[in-house]
Amino acid sequence: MVNPTFTDMRPELGQPVEDLETPVVVADLDAMERNLERFRELADKHEVAVRSHIKAHKTPAIARRQAEVLEGGVLCQTLSEAEVMARYGIEDVLLVCPVVSEPKLDRLCWVADHVDCFAVLADEPEHVARLGTAAGRNDTTVGVVLEVDVGLGRLGVEPGNPAVDVAEAVREQPGLAFDGILGHDGHVPYIASSESELEELCAGVAADLEETVEALEGAGVTVDRVTSGATATAPLMAGEDAVTELDPGRYIFNDAALLEQGAVDRADCGATVVTTVIGRPTEDRAIVDAGSKTLSYVDGPDPVPVGRDDVSFYRKSSEHGFVDVSEADIAVGDRLEFVVPNLWAVANLHDTLPAVRDGRVEEVWHVEARGKDT
Repeated sequence: MVNPTFTDMRPELGQPVEDLETPVVVADLDAMERNLERFRELADKHEVAVRSHIKAHKTPAIARRQAEVLEGGVLCQTLSEAEVMARYGIEDVLLVCPVVSEPKLDRLCWVADHVDCFAVLADEPEHVARLGTAAGRNDTTVGVVLEVDVGLGRLGVEPGNPAVDVAEAVREQPGLAFDGILGHDGHVPYIASSESELEELCAGVAADLEETVEALEGAGVTVDRVTSGATATAPLMAGEDAVTELDPGRYIFNDAALLEQGAVDRADCGATVVTTVIGRPTEDRAIVDAGSKTLSYVDGPDPVPVGRDDVSFYRKSSEHGFVDVSEADIAVGDRLEFVVPNLWAVANLHDTLPAVRDGRVEEVWHVEARGKDT
């Protein structure tokens, strides 16, 4: 029998946040519920569905909450994430990364057999051929969503007629079912320099998708689902006639990157890291106990302080955070709280996520898809 270490012990329900060992990432339940309600109202207003991207939290308990409130499915970035969601009862899953190896294709077919609705992205005939072979080998049916490159320059067919050949290849495979198109627009907020340019770029994404729908339907391919609209672009994409389904992820808690883009307000940010000042080596520098192993090595904005404007987080090493305290009265042992920089990066670093309300732990969520990167 293996005895648990002290760090294996989960936070206790009802425990005050100030008693949690640091560094610790906590989730604000009130903020999460407001964010869910905001997206439910957006979806209702524009009569679109919401399919939440779970890489922003990797937690089945949160995915179930999203599915209940928004009455939609989830997106998974990796096959192993999809497996976790299926094992925890999530019934509508879209896998947004192509699968090509035979062992993983067999795992993919297992997921397809264990949820009510399943589909995977593809963007070329080779993807389709491999999926069709695997579906036949496993005697199952796999939904296929065609990815359209709407400007990201990663995967996806060019908009318009190039989509027709791939869709027809899907229809030729008895074990595959064509299930719509998706255009990932996550790049748009990073290249837009103003609100008007953001609107213009979103309209361009919608035009690419509409051109693709027209080409497919002109070839006799029915397109029932058109998915696009990340957290920052969803309010605009929801109003585009071509879009039937949004695919935001970080909206559930939001982060410093979205704050920097101006997409959300501080009150919308429900994931924060609580830290302890472990050193005050100079008058203008304090060291806290949250570094890259807590906040990730991913490049991005610095964490944003919560509840005070006299400190700023400006650098991190593996286990240390560097905070400018030149204008603050800070002592060793004090606690500082920051909005996490990149929600999807932080989610992959923690086994548990305490959910808090009114300063106390109300729920403890297990991040079951943490490290599920295959």
